[in-house]
Amino acid sequence: MNRYLLLLASALLLNIASSFAQNEIVDEQAPKLIAGPMLSYIDDYHAQMWLLVSSDTKEITIKLENFDEDRNQELVFDLTDPKSYNNSAWYDFHISDYNNGSEIPIVLTLEELIPDTEYNVEVYLDSVLVEEEMDIYTPRNYLADTYFLLGHNLNLSNEDDDGDAILDAMAEVESDFMVWMGNNVFFNDNEADSFKKMLEKYKSVRKRDKVNDFMKLMPHIATWNDMDFGLNTSDNRFALKDSTLMAFNMFWPNAPKKTYNYSFRDFGVYKRYDYEDVEIFMLDNRMFKSALNDDKPQLLGPNQMNRFINEIMGSDAAFKFIISGNSILSEGEDDEPFTDYTEEHAELMRRLHLSRIDGVVFITSDTNDIDLLKEERDNAYPLYELKFPGLSIDGLFGGNFARVKVEGDYRKRICTLQVYDELGEEVFKKKIHQTEVSY
Repeated sequence: MNRYLLLLASALLLNIASSFAQNEIVDEQAPKLIAGPMLSYIDDYHAQMWLLVSSDTKEITIKLENFDEDRNQELVFDLTDPKSYNNSAWYDFHISDYNNGSEIPIVLTLEELIPDTEYNVEVYLDSVLVEEEMDIYTPRNYLADTYFLLGHNLNLSNEDDDGDAILDAMAEVESDFMVWMGNNVFFNDNEADSFKKMLEKYKSVRKRDKVNDFMKLMPHIATWNDMDFGLNTSDNRFALKDSTLMAFNMFWPNAPKKTYNYSFRDFGVYKRYDYEDVEIFMLDNRMFKSALNDDKPQLLGPNQMNRFINEIMGSDAAFKFIISGNSILSEGEDDEPFTDYTEEHAELMRRLHLSRIDGVVFITSDTNDIDLLKEERDNAYPLYELKFPGLSIDGLFGGNFARVKVEGDYRKRICTLQVYDELGEEVFKKKIHQTEVSY
């Protein structure tokens, strides 16, 4: 009997020891992916990918397999050499342990893609598979329906807020990509005075389950507004504007590195994004914004204005959506609408008209109400501006998001503007025909 008990005890101890050993192996091989991967800018030949990984990650491998399985690629990025995966002046600065701690945001450029191709993506961290259900769709070479979501003011101040619950409803609405219009994170007074704290705020938002799940669903592009630029009253005098710009670029890739890193000091977070026959122009309403009591106050600044006008003049898109945190057409209804910058606003309207630019639709975020403004013009088509409230109301469940759908035959395209509530119920809808916004 004693021998039997001894054998039983030995077996139990051996089993416990084996379990501990297995747990140690599992812990050692635990995935190093903390958030993401998230796709951003995609064109015919490139895609941008963002991930948040543990600081001990040495290598990221991306395997791409097209739908016909006849053209496979394997891209390997050595994280011990930042220049091998993101050669930019600002990125070298942030790589220190002091700023990042144990979690590092990574931006990867995927190159040599093929137009009109569907890719299955596998992501490996140090040879461990961490993602196998991601797809990349490069733009099609034929006219197709296009959908994209829009939202702003994701107010998540602490872990107890449930302002990200609206993302569940957004995930159910068909969309090719998402446009973030600003206030995508909220810096408080304490966080806006430190680059390190800015990174921590971005990380805390991206690591939330609902946010991370939604980010992985589709590509995302973004601009900013007051609360993710600095503070509510921040303008071009804000001392840490370069720091907030660095933090923004580390979490919102937006465009291939070759086109966005060299010019950020002149153009801030301004971006142009084209998809099928739609183009989106995301204005920076903070980096160059001066005080209204200046002799000649400005919101965009001459460099951004010139680049925007030159690029929109070169666009042949059926609809050209201009995204801004400040209302473009309203007068005196909101906090510092663009019309308060009298000379610069007049210049914008004049240049849009003289250049005979078709298809302009403004979408802005400085409002607490859903509204569609319409401004009639002499010898020109009317200008429309959609305004809608943000995703989170004081970090609580509630809010609105929008979707744009562009469909129809060539030169007969129709833009449908829709606004939804936090449950995904449509609360506003307006159709605009291409001929309505053409000279």
